[in-house]
Amino acid sequence: MLVQGLATTGFSMREWEILVYLEQHGQATASELADAFMVTRTLISRNTWRLIQDDLIQSQVNQTDRRIVWLTLTINGQETVQKSVRQVQANLKDSNQSYNLNKLTKQVETLSQQLAKIN
Repeated sequence: MLVQGLATTGFSMREWEILVYLEQHGQATASELADAFMVTRTLISRNTWRLIQDDLIQSQVNQTDRRIVWLTLTINGQETVQKSVRQVQANLKDSNQSYNLNKLTKQVETLSQQLAKIN
């Protein structure tokens, strides 16, 4: 269902996970993200590169240990995450309503068939 909810945001599932993780934790390294999602650092780097290019996240080198690069949301990234969360919720609500409507339609068909048998 989440994939359906993400359909109109333009984000892959992994990009969405990265954005939400950074929104919840404030900052993270690529290694931390790779560990959190149980994927390779290379895969995380590919995903974060696109998000950096889209000005949704930024990288900052740690001044005391230049091997550490922190990833954080930009202001644009924070706004995009908030907007996307609302969009995903709306998409899921619509999807849930469609599911409920289909379920109700099937129940009405079943009742109609049972009434036809009685008559």
